[in-house]
Amino acid sequence: MESDSTCIVQYLVSCRMARKLIDAAIDEAERLGHTLSFAVVDTAGHLVASARMDGAPFVTVEITRGKAFASAATGGQPGDNLDQRYRDNPMVWGNAGPLGYGAPMLPAIGSLPIRIDGRVIGAIGASGAPSAVDVAVITAAIEAVAGPTGN
Repeated sequence: MESDSTCIVQYLVSCRMARKLIDAAIDEAERLGHTLSFAVVDTAGHLVASARMDGAPFVTVEITRGKAFASAATGGQPGDNLDQRYRDNPMVWGNAGPLGYGAPMLPAIGSLPIRIDGRVIGAIGASGAPSAVDVAVITAAIEAVAGPTGN
C-alpha cells in the first residue's frame, strides 16, 4: 500500500486574532468619528467574531458578514474587485447572493482578505460608513494586527 505524502494545510484566522482585528477596527472607527459593524470569517466563510458599535444601524452587522463571506468565498478577493465583478455580471451574483451561512454573499466595497505570510486565513468586512471609510478602517486594523505585509 502506497502512502500519499501530499498534505493540504489550511491556515485559519483564530478567535483571538479576530477579536484583535475588531478591537483595532473599533479604535480606528472611533478615531474617525464613525460607528460601524465588523465581521471576521475564516477561509470557509464561517463567522469567527463580529461586533456592532453602539449607534451603528442593526442591519450593518448582517451586511458586513455578507461582505466578509464574499471575500472568503472568492479566495480572498477584496470588496472593490467583487463590486466590479458584480457590475460586470450581476446575474451571476444575483444567483449566488443567498449562498452565505445565515447572511448573504455580498460583493461590495468594504471587505478585505486577511493574509499571513501570503496565505489567506480569512476576511474582514465593515459596514456603516461610506465605502472608502469602511475600507480605510479595516485596512488600518489589518495593518495594526498583521503588519503591513499582512494583506
